[in-house]
Amino acid sequence: MVTQRDPNDPRQLSLFGELPRSSNPSIATFPEFDQALNNLIKLSDLGAFIELNIRGFEKGYTLNLSEAIIPKDFLKLPDNYSPITVQLFSHDLRNEIKKLTYEIKAFFTQRNSFKTSFGYFLFRSDFSNWKQYLTAKKEHINEYLNKEFSGGAYGRYFLMHFSQGYEFIESVADITAPWEYRKKLLLKDIQECRKKMLNNNMTLANLKPTELDFPFSLMVFKTMHIPMVLHQYQSQIQIHSRFKTIHLEYLIDRDINTIEDIRKLADSL
Repeated sequence: MVTQRDPNDPRQLSLFGELPRSSNPSIATFPEFDQALNNLIKLSDLGAFIELNIRGFEKGYTLNLSEAIIPKDFLKLPDNYSPITVQLFSHDLRNEIKKLTYEIKAFFTQRNSFKTSFGYFLFRSDFSNWKQYLTAKKEHINEYLNKEFSGGAYGRYFLMHFSQGYEFIESVADITAPWEYRKKLLLKDIQECRKKMLNNNMTLANLKPTELDFPFSLMVFKTMHIPMVLHQYQSQIQIHSRFKTIHLEYLIDRDINTIEDIRKLADSL
């Protein structure tokens, strides 16, 4: 005798539920599947789409003293006041660093690739050259940063950009503000305040503008995302190159035989 399973009885529930059936048929059932797969193979023989991400070099903060956390009578803001943005490095130094990133992209020329809306299509013959070039450029960038910011230079840049915001707060503070200002800003004091904020999960709303050291606390919070030492700054720099795949549906109803065919494909994506 066969007993039918009761779907409402939890003791009879299947350990592995049935997978929901997709309303879309598998691409393998399309008549054009073989053509699309063949196009993918020929595309791969000619090269690959590459996405290049370079980030982490630019560091800075925006200081907006119009935020509701600060009582208006604590400040004497000018009528044309606007938030200030302070960069970690000077304009000239940022330009020098940008040149290093441009040198990475300079690898891609008409001889070995063409540009797409999301990166590049790199010809297969230059795969190994690109890998070696990228490795060498990463090493060169690290050497430049170590040379430029060694001997405590990075820490001095950090203190300078921290001080700009700190001194700006002092310059617009009204006499009614109960704040006191430190005669000397030290990295160890900033680091100690950071740790305390992180341990207490501090948010901007938790800062108390009536406290004597509020300007210092505000600046520590505003610069929390910026590394205080060089090796941490270097660890946040990301230079990633990755191959991008293309779905077979984009390769249906077309013929891929040449680089020009791939260029037309990229323009249509």
